[in-house]
Amino acid sequence: MRATTLIGITACSIFLAACVNTDYVGESYAPTTSVDVFYSMDDVNRPHTVMGKIKASAMDGWDSEGMVLELKNQATAKGADALVIEDVHTESTGSYTSTYGKDKGPEWVITEDGEVKHHSSYKTSSTSITTDTKEKIMDAALIKYQ
Repeated sequence: MRATTLIGITACSIFLAACVNTDYVGESYAPTTSVDVFYSMDDVNRPHTVMGKIKASAMDGWDSEGMVLELKNQATAKGADALVIEDVHTESTGSYTSTYGKDKGPEWVITEDGEVKHHSSYKTSSTSITTDTKEKIMDAALIKYQ
């Protein structure tokens, strides 16, 4: 059972790393084994220093819990003792337009006396849909206890 759990955690970590992008600026220390998570600097009740800032981004709609998990993984690798989530917001990254069309060529009919007559002209119609693309951004601070 333990091997299955380890494989599952590893697979989730690989999946998250592929979907969540991170950017870190700051100091690095020897990796830690666990990271505390806070949502306000006021909640950190131990003496500490801010060792760096990290930003995670993912497609809008991505689960915030998954983003926090990836930030914790990065914080552990950088040697942080705690992670403080400072902001979560979405940003517009662009848009794309899809156009769907329908063509209807000229129609011909055969009259009662057997003649072929032009009935209607060539027609076309189209619909365009523009969709905004957004990404979720999570800003955090990595801290080291003193």
